[in-house]
Amino acid sequence: MKILFALLLLVVVLPVFAEPISDRTGLKTTFSVTVNSKPYDIETTANFDVRNVSFKDNTLTFAINSSLENNFAELQIPNEITKGNLKFILDDTEITPKVLQNEKISFVTLEFAGNGTHTLEVQSDFVEQQETETLETPEILEENPDNIVVVLAAVGIVVAGGAATTAAVYFKRKKA
Repeated sequence: MKILFALLLLVVVLPVFAEPISDRTGLKTTFSVTVNSKPYDIETTANFDVRNVSFKDNTLTFAINSSLENNFAELQIPNEITKGNLKFILDDTEITPKVLQNEKISFVTLEFAGNGTHTLEVQSDFVEQQETETLETPEILEENPDNIVVVLAAVGIVVAGGAATTAAVYFKRKKA
């Protein structure tokens, strides 16, 4: 009985000394910002409240309200609206978070101390990249009667082959 009581006491007392999980977990929020009349999604995951994200004068501005002393956030910023190195300014002080990039996004992990209201500015040469891809018309689709005949002949051969295969399978099953 004493052993059971000791085990129960360990289960009850040990969590008192554990670190709260809420300091490192967060809520995911998606904000839409408009750059050159086109909307882009900025995703945030943070253990504080990101109230608003806006874009003005080539700067993304995050309005933050935190009730924790140790703040943690992950940001996903589309590369389509950023160019060059990103500069992060938290309450008029430049910070250097961890930034990873691939062909689609910049993934930013940042930590800072202090509860209350904060402003995070992300500065860069924000530009919308224009799509320069041009589609060339293949010769087979041009308005040429010879090409249309070749395409129709190819389609006819495929249809005839399919019909012949279907008929062969049907008659083989019918005999069996």
